[in-house]
Amino acid sequence: MLTLHRLFIKTAVTYLLLGTALGGFLLINKGWFQIEVSHEFITVHNHMISVGFIMMMIMGVAYWMFPRPAGQALRDVARDRLAWANYFLLNAGLILRVIFEPFSGAESAARLLVASSLLQMFGIFLFVLSIWKRIRFPVAK
Repeated sequence: MLTLHRLFIKTAVTYLLLGTALGGFLLINKGWFQIEVSHEFITVHNHMISVGFIMMMIMGVAYWMFPRPAGQALRDVARDRLAWANYFLLNAGLILRVIFEPFSGAESAARLLVASSLLQMFGIFLFVLSIWKRIRFPVAK
């Protein structure tokens, strides 16, 4: 497993931990403390689990398991610029979402949330471009 694959998977597990902690806090707070918490934290929790954990895990495993293009050395797979850009754009967008979603009522936060969405969408687009060439029939030997 290359650095790129491990980074995707470890980041996914980190988002699982953080998203579960936030979700647990929200449930415990609802049952016991009943502190006024912005509804947007539910959206943050959902994004951390769905984009941060599920999507990042799928991408990391796909980059790891899908066959590399014919003739491409293993070290070149680890240097795939599209895959690295996918990782950084998706995470930058998700981090912006996590930070600014609770303040989505403010105009400046709303603009940053638009940027967050664009970064995430572009990151996903790069994933599709990067993985597309690896989806093929097996070569008979």
